[in-house]
Amino acid sequence: MLRYPKRRALREGPSQEQRLFLETLRDIGPRDNAQSQAVRKATKRACQVRGWAEWRPVDGFPGTMAWHLTIVGRDALKSTARLRR
Repeated sequence: MLRYPKRRALREGPSQEQRLFLETLRDIGPRDNAQSQAVRKATKRACQVRGWAEWRPVDGFPGTMAWHLTIVGRDALKSTARLRR
């Protein structure tokens, strides 16, 4: 039977720049993502790869896409807040 290797180390938390992007999404929500345009594309992509944020349509506005904070992203923000204390 084929087994997948287990991750030996915990995945690191978000960097300072990624954490600021996730906090912005948490505070403003998907309604107004104009502020996220100033964030580097690499930061957004890294958050998307880790499952912290996703690019999807806004409810009630067909054709309008925006960044959304995922449940995993909220948990990542909580864990970094706990570690900083």
